[in-house]
Amino acid sequence: MVWKALTRALASPGTMFVVGAASVAVLKAVAPALGNVARPLLREAIKGGILFGRQVQTVVQEAWQEVEDITAEAKADMDQPQNGAPPANGEHPVS
Repeated sequence: MVWKALTRALASPGTMFVVGAASVAVLKAVAPALGNVARPLLREAIKGGILFGRQVQTVVQEAWQEVEDITAEAKADMDQPQNGAPPANGEHPVS
């Protein structure tokens, strides 16, 4: 019973307005201090994300280059005859 009354009182428009206004006043007073602390932390976090992205990009480029090299080697192997047999690519050598 008390819980319902308390819930009804807190949910009233007047109470919500007062709580909202008080929250804004507190936030307005605390925001500059939080901004001075949070801004450098956020900047460092963003820099870390950028550096991480660059490292990932480098690793992916190196891996892609390795795949291209292996593909070129495989194609070269297919173009050369093996033990007198025609090349694996289906083409016949010109005599």
